[in-house]
Amino acid sequence: MSCGNKIKHTCAEKNYATCIYYEKEVPDFSSLTEADCITLEETTEDIYEILTEVKGEIDLSGLGEDCLVYVQEEGKNIVKNVLLKYEEEICTLKTKVEALENANVCEMDITNCGLDLTGLTTPCDEPITTLGDLLSYVLTQI
Repeated sequence: MSCGNKIKHTCAEKNYATCIYYEKEVPDFSSLTEADCITLEETTEDIYEILTEVKGEIDLSGLGEDCLVYVQEEGKNIVKNVLLKYEEEICTLKTKVEALENANVCEMDITNCGLDLTGLTTPCDEPITTLGDLLSYVLTQI
């Protein structure tokens, strides 16, 4: 039976991960930081545990059921695309909030507020159309 020309098939003998010692430092987030004589099997198990936890934490499958539509890749929400959509939406909201912050409330049009402004006019006999005009009219009537 031919195993191909892969380097792993050229070793003198088969060695299992439990017998191969890991020579480097493990990161602080590893569960193996206090362990001695760490093997490849242990590092692999540790990496898989961390990866499983991270994968669960970044699961985005529940997104897109409310008001945002995400660009999916292969039918899945991708973190980068979700963050780009958030950035787009935040920028849109920021622009609208800044416009509202800079708007002069007294100059806002109130003709679509459902108020009956029939017969109400400014001192110059023009129809009342802004909040400022209405407040001025009310104050002069009091």
